[in-house]
Amino acid sequence: MNTVIPREPVIHQFTKVVRPLLTRVNQARDSSGTLAALRETLLPKLISGKLHDPDAGRIVEAAV
Repeated sequence: MNTVIPREPVIHQFTKVVRPLLTRVNQARDSSGTLAALRETLLPKLISGKLHDPDAGRIVEAAV
């Protein structure tokens, strides 16, 4: 199979463009995991009435 190996300036420019995008993807993934964990913790308590809205706000702020 033939492959194209780009020259160093092309690799450098590609990395310069793609690295910030990958950083944003990783940050979004981390935030999504945090939000999912908070949802799994808070939702059952809110539904059951064991936790009221002001309590939930304090828990969320402590976790963030």
